[in-house]
Amino acid sequence: MHSLSEYSIARLFVLCSRPSPGAGAREEVLRLAGSVLDWDRALGKAEEEGILPLLYWNLRDDPGAVPAAVLETLRRSFLRNLARNTQVYREMELFLESVRRAGLRVALTKGGRLALDLYPDVALRPFWDVDFIVHPSDWPALKKTLGGIGYTEAADSGGGPAAADPPLDWTYSPYYRKDSLFLEFHFTPLGLHFRNREEDGLWSSASRLSVRGTEAMVLPAEHELCYLCIHAQQHSYQRLVWLSDIAELASRPGLDWDRVLKISRAERVKGPVFYGLHLANTLWPGAVPPGPLAELLPGPLESAGLRILWPEASTVARRAVPAWPYYMPSLFSLWERKSPGLAARTLRDVLFPPRAWLAVNCGLPPNSLRLYGRYLGRILQPVLTAAKRFTADP
Repeated sequence: MHSLSEYSIARLFVLCSRPSPGAGAREEVLRLAGSVLDWDRALGKAEEEGILPLLYWNLRDDPGAVPAAVLETLRRSFLRNLARNTQVYREMELFLESVRRAGLRVALTKGGRLALDLYPDVALRPFWDVDFIVHPSDWPALKKTLGGIGYTEAADSGGGPAAADPPLDWTYSPYYRKDSLFLEFHFTPLGLHFRNREEDGLWSSASRLSVRGTEAMVLPAEHELCYLCIHAQQHSYQRLVWLSDIAELASRPGLDWDRVLKISRAERVKGPVFYGLHLANTLWPGAVPPGPLAELLPGPLESAGLRILWPEASTVARRAVPAWPYYMPSLFSLWERKSPGLAARTLRDVLFPPRAWLAVNCGLPPNSLRLYGRYLGRILQPVLTAAKRFTADP
């Protein structure tokens, strides 16, 4: 069972995980903050949720609401993230300028984009590596650009030997490193285990985001919103900041909801996009207009599957539960696509990836017998996760 204190912390985090908690929420924030008994535990949980800077942002103007030492801890965390994000953008400037001059299709996405594009202060959105979506045709030229400015592929990239790149699909999201800066590259714009249907048209609508003295390419906000919903589901909504991102972007004035609907239908991701928006709207009522939610509502079987796999009550209460496998949104998309051939190929690739890729990904020799255990683990992972989740204390 969850104690009143745990409920209070969860509710406080929800209210404080957006730059503004909303009209009438200030008194509730102060009341909940005053009821927290174990701030060490609360701060640890806030860090896991990715909202420490946002928590400071919402408590900084009421110093009496929390103990002085707690507010000072939050302030230092905020300043550390400000310094780190500022340093990341400074170190990334050469890469962005090199990509821009070369005319490569490389789009900044997720935390690295959102900290600049969505939040009122760059310190409010923590992120570790910097994610980019790359047009597969531009990857060879991008690799040369990376090498020319001093980046090397990280040892734990999981992409296989640099001399023989694997296919540019879901199995290959390489990390490149220069000093303390990590860049991660993705080749499917929505993060699914198969290519987008209208990929080239997507790139033609890209725009530019100012980053210090240069610019970064970004894909349309409507595409980013769909991607955020899929990404949050890939990680079973385990970090509150991912849902905050969805709510913030969904609330952006001028967002073209017709385009969101078009992307969701064309790419067969109505279920994952709907559920990310639905959960965000449950946590922050009014964050998503009712019309698009109704239009995105999937069929009864898919809706039931979403509710069973990610119960709304657990997400709202921020209960720690095991994450489903990363490929779950792809399975929902396969359901919507109604293509047995694509489903068979995708499941084969998910459960039985190339031996060489699995060896590198697991840090084992290609001829190791332990790889058979890894294959078995991939097959059993959904069953074991289900057993853990459905036998957990509700």
